[in-house]
Amino acid sequence: MSASDEKITIYLGCDGFGQDLLNSIKEHLNTKEDITIWDLGCDTYYDAAAKVAKEVTNQNPNSKLGILFCGTGMGVGIVANKFGGVRAATCENVTAARCARAVNNANVLCLGGMVTKPDIAINIVDAFLKQQFIHRPCCGDTGEPVPWWSDGVETFLSTSMDGIQKVKKEASLFGAKK
Repeated sequence: MSASDEKITIYLGCDGFGQDLLNSIKEHLNTKEDITIWDLGCDTYYDAAAKVAKEVTNQNPNSKLGILFCGTGMGVGIVANKFGGVRAATCENVTAARCARAVNNANVLCLGGMVTKPDIAINIVDAFLKQQFIHRPCCGDTGEPVPWWSDGVETFLSTSMDGIQKVKKEASLFGAKK
């Protein structure tokens, strides 16, 4: 899982369209000793997203993460991102999941029960959990490091969270979330 020996806490939530996929992922995660799972239940997509977002907001993304499920993964992601400190990413493949963590420091993975088969979702979740921020991700199934990663990318990413905070302050002047 994470690069450290620390146990990871994962908060799960879904709506009715994501319930079956949540159950499949929960069963998979229960086989891992270095994970604590908190299933926050099935609710409307917006309430499920809010419950998970409240748990991970401004927490260490190497020890507290969320996984949300709805029909497409889009609705829960949009709502979760309304919470400060949440960086939710809807991912439909392994490469996107790795890049969401490596480049965007995502702390919530969003998956769609109507668009993602359980075996694919398991691979996406495992990739998301193994990847660390500012660590070179690998391509999909090949496992080859992405060719575009460089020292320049790492330098940029090392200050990107500060840049995002600056934009967030600017956005608040235009009625965006605070």
